[in-house]
Amino acid sequence: MAFALAFFMLPALSLMTSAQVPTVPSVEIDCDSNPVMNVHPSYYEPIDLTCVVRNPSSFEETISVDKEWEGNNVEMILSEDTFTLGADEEEEFTVTFSGPTKLSADTSYSFTLIAQVDSIGQVPYDWANANASYNGDFTVSTYGMVELEMSDKSTRTMVLDEARVLSFQFSNNGNDKDKIRVSIANEAELIESGFSFPLGSFVAEDVDSGSVSSLREISITAPSEVSKEVRVQVIIRAESNNDDNAEFSEISITIVIEKSSELSGLGGLDEMSTGDMKKYGAILGAGILGIFILVLALKVVGRRSAEVATPRTLELPDIEKESDVVDDLDEFDEFDDLFSDLDEEEDDLDSFLDDFE
Repeated sequence: MAFALAFFMLPALSLMTSAQVPTVPSVEIDCDSNPVMNVHPSYYEPIDLTCVVRNPSSFEETISVDKEWEGNNVEMILSEDTFTLGADEEEEFTVTFSGPTKLSADTSYSFTLIAQVDSIGQVPYDWANANASYNGDFTVSTYGMVELEMSDKSTRTMVLDEARVLSFQFSNNGNDKDKIRVSIANEAELIESGFSFPLGSFVAEDVDSGSVSSLREISITAPSEVSKEVRVQVIIRAESNNDDNAEFSEISITIVIEKSSELSGLGGLDEMSTGDMKKYGAILGAGILGIFILVLALKVVGRRSAEVATPRTLELPDIEKESDVVDDLDEFDEFDDLFSDLDEEEDDLDSFLDDFE
C-alpha cells in the first residue's frame, strides 16, 4: 500500500522540484507592424512604433536596447533604452520616426533593435547569448497632389453648332508617378443643355512626380438650337489615380450661347442682338434723313440763286393803261410758284418722316 502511494506521488514531486529551478538570464523583444510615414505636406506627422521588452527569466535583470539605423534624412528615436525588469516582467517603449515632408514614395530603410541583458540584480552579466533582436522596415506612403492649369480662363461666346477646344495642362505634385485624369465634372448637366463632346469628355496621362503633362485638349460642341440665351459653367476637374483621398483641382469656364435672330437671311445680322439692331437702325435712319434734308436745302438754295442771278427790270405802268399793270402783276406769280414748290417739298418731307413712325 505504501509502495503504491509513493508511486503515484513521484510525478508530482518531480514537477515541484523542476519548478523551483531558476531559468538562465535571457530577454525578448517584439514590435508592432512596420512603420509607414505619411509625408503629405498638409497631413504629415511623425510615426510611432510601439515595442515591448520582456524578462522571461527567474532573476531581476537590467536590460539595454540599442538600434541599428542608416536612414540619412529620417530620424529614429527611442523613448527609453534602459529597463530594470523583475522575473517575467515586461515594459513598452516607443520608437519615433520623423523626417521632411514630400519624401519620395520609394524611400525605404531597414532597422534593427537589439535588447541585451547587462546585469542580474547588481551583478554585471556579459553572456553573448543573453540578447534578442527585432528587424523591421521603415517606408513612406504614397500621396497624390495634382494641379490643373489653363492659360485662358475667359468667357467663351459660341454660336450654334460651333466646336471649341479647351486646352490645359496638369502638374503632379505628389511623391510618386501618377496617372492623372482630367474630366468634365458636370458632363451630365451640359449634355442636358444640348452640348456634346465628340472626342470624349476626359483625358488621362502618366506624369512623373514633380513634372507637368503635355498640352491636352477636350473639345466641346454648342447646341444646334436654343430658345433663349444660354449661359453655363464648364467645370474641368483633375484627379489623382494614386490617392483616393487626394483633393482634386478644378477650373470653371463660362460659355455663352446667344439666341439667333429672326433675320437669319440677312447674313451677319442674325448674330446681332435686339439692342444692336435698334442702335444701327437709328443711325441708318438719321443718316438718310440728314441726306434728304441736305438735298432739299440745296434745291431751294439753287432755285433762289437762279432767281437772283436773272435781273428783272420793272417798269412802272401808266395810270391810263390798267391792262399793262395787270400784265406786270402776272410776273409776280413766279414767286407764288416758288413758294408752291417749297410747300411740295415740305409735303414730301412730312411723308418721309411718316414712314419712320
